[in-house]
Amino acid sequence: MSEQIKIRKAVKEDWEKIYQLYNSLSDEDLYLRFFHLYRITEEDAKRIASNEDHVTFLAEVDGKVVGEASLHKDGEFSLVVDRNYRALGIGTLLVKTLIEEAKKSGLSAIKFYTLPENIPMIKIGRKLGFRLRFYEDEVYGEMKLMEKEVNINLATSSSP
Repeated sequence: MSEQIKIRKAVKEDWEKIYQLYNSLSDEDLYLRFFHLYRITEEDAKRIASNEDHVTFLAEVDGKVVGEASLHKDGEFSLVVDRNYRALGIGTLLVKTLIEEAKKSGLSAIKFYTLPENIPMIKIGRKLGFRLRFYEDEVYGEMKLMEKEVNINLATSSSP
């Protein structure tokens, strides 16, 4: 890929680019993202860009937003990548960015829910080391972030 991928934190003014990204998605893409067919509104795009109860990162190629990933305060995240820019590592790059953000924020874990047919998201989860649990109607992925520190503290506090 000759274009440069830029990952950056969203700002409020990005809402139109986020809206355009979501409007470029197919019905199937939207179903996989929201677990049902849902077209976002301008207000939804403004909320995504606001970073009020979450943090959103964007992937840009030549100034065009081609990916969006949001991390919520409970550690749950969502991800979407433009169909024309998939299989280029953009989703993986965005999730790695969210993992680093979660660590900086002091979260103990990061997690996602997806549908069993969302193979690209499942592949990202496997590649990055998420513990995956498969259920009939969803897949749950979780990565513990603070486990080592907790284990060290437990070991030292239980010593006589």
